Amino acid sequence: MSNVSMIYGKLNSLAPFATQENWDNSGLLVGDPGAEVKTALVVLDITAEAVREAREIGAELIISHHPVIFHPLKKVESGSVVWELAQAGISAICAHTNLDKARGGVNDCLAAALGLEHVTNYAVEGREKHYKLAVFVPVSHAEAVRHAMIGAGAGTIGGYTGCTFSVEGTGRFVPGEGTNPWLGQPGQEEAAAEVRLETVVPAGKLDAVLTAMRQAHPYEVPAFDVVESVREGQEIAIGRIGELPESLSPQEFARLCADRLNAGVRWNRKGRTIRKVAVLGGAGGDYLHPAAAAGADALVTGEAKHHEYLEAVRMGITLLDATHYATEQVVLRPLAEYLTACCPDVRFVVGCGGDALCFTGGCRG
Repeated sequence: MSNVSMIYGKLNSLAPFATQENWDNSGLLVGDPGAEVKTALVVLDITAEAVREAREIGAELIISHHPVIFHPLKKVESGSVVWELAQAGISAICAHTNLDKARGGVNDCLAAALGLEHVTNYAVEGREKHYKLAVFVPVSHAEAVRHAMIGAGAGTIGGYTGCTFSVEGTGRFVPGEGTNPWLGQPGQEEAAAEVRLETVVPAGKLDAVLTAMRQAHPYEVPAFDVVESVREGQEIAIGRIGELPESLSPQEFARLCADRLNAGVRWNRKGRTIRKVAVLGGAGGDYLHPAAAAGADALVTGEAKHHEYLEAVRMGITLLDATHYATEQVVLRPLAEYLTACCPDVRFVVGCGGDALCFTGGCRG
């Protein structure tokens, strides 16, 4: 039976909340971590319409990209979205800039939607922190604990998975009064054949790995150590850059973006022929210079300012705005599919809401 906390953990494994920008407010913003979830709505924004849809489908949880609470609240009035969520008993988990940066997140999905090849990172911020986890477990349960930790995301070093080290020894302990030991009796010293099992864990998956370890471990109180490692993990970057299968003029590329994203697009004049494309969903016009430094001929984003277009003209690069909604909604269905695989007992429904903007020729989405 899945609950809000379990789904939060699966999101954290995909897109560690610790990687969000310091101005962001991603996380569990409304609700009870222990609440059971049978149906969840996946949307870009938690609007009044999204809350109504959640009620109609019987959802106990809404998962959104944009935070439903961004700035500190001074009051919560009846009729507000936060009020409606609380009144309906619907929890809200929001994954914003952490999902932008995640492998398989917003910008990987945007690059895939545009058909980019040889996709790599740009605007790299650093590398993910790693920990070494050592747990002491009875020999009889060592493999079960090992498989549980690996299944939760531990043990990856470079291109190798399932990496662990183990050594056998003797564990000694005296169960205290009121304990319920798996082995031994309260007040009597016990000696047990145990394995010291070590592995590595990325920071974003530490909570999930510890939870899996505890669930598989037979002891009432498992003994384990967590030590920060000097080893660095994968790059943390918000942007992606890749290549088109063939070079296109700015006009041809704009048409491709409009068709692939079902969006109204705008772009600047005087751009060169495009082969290498940087993407950054949402408001990413200020990443023009990092994109150019990475060798991009074009930057596809969801919002750009007037002076950023002028700078793009000066640089000879195409800055293409395909709307905030269209450049980020590409993640919703893959996210729902990921969560369905993680929590098959929960029905994840992609919301019906479209873009709030309209263009000549009608609304999109």
